[in-house]
Amino acid sequence: MRNLAIISGLLLLAALAQASDAAHGGGHGLDAHAIKTIIYQIINVSIMIGGLFYIMKKPVKDFFKGRREAYLHAAGRAQAARAKAEEEHLDIKVKLTKLESTADESISRAKAEAADLRSSIMAEAEELSKRIRKEAEAAAQLEIEKAKTHLREDMIREAAKLAAHNMQSSVTSEDHKRLQSEFINNIQAVQQ
Repeated sequence: MRNLAIISGLLLLAALAQASDAAHGGGHGLDAHAIKTIIYQIINVSIMIGGLFYIMKKPVKDFFKGRREAYLHAAGRAQAARAKAEEEHLDIKVKLTKLESTADESISRAKAEAADLRSSIMAEAEELSKRIRKEAEAAAQLEIEKAKTHLREDMIREAAKLAAHNMQSSVTSEDHKRLQSEFINNIQAVQQ
């Protein structure tokens, strides 16, 4: 949303600069027509930004909600794998205590097997957890970038369409004079 505000501010500054340059060409400063044009541009840009926000809010929110659920599901699977590894680790510990009552040779052999199994299971669980987390983060980042690119392209297309439409439907000088006289008459009627 902050990026949209920055873009609209830049568009407003560009419109003011254009109107100022056009007005300084005549040497009289900003006239009523230039100010009116700027106000219409501000309204149009505000409507466009509001419309984009209104239209894109729910799809973007739903998209990220789905990505979050997928990530949480993957994290749950990793947690289950870790719990299983810990359960197996506990199982090995029970077997180890049983073997302690037998012979020293059995004890040393069981300890070695348990350590190897524990380290391999923990390593596998950690590796799986890291890989799932990295894949989920990479997928989320990719989708964010895709959404940003799509929004940028849509904004550029809409701005170009709006600019073309504004250029095609510009007000003639007769219309401008008529609108000024109507505006003056309306203001006089309101003051009385």
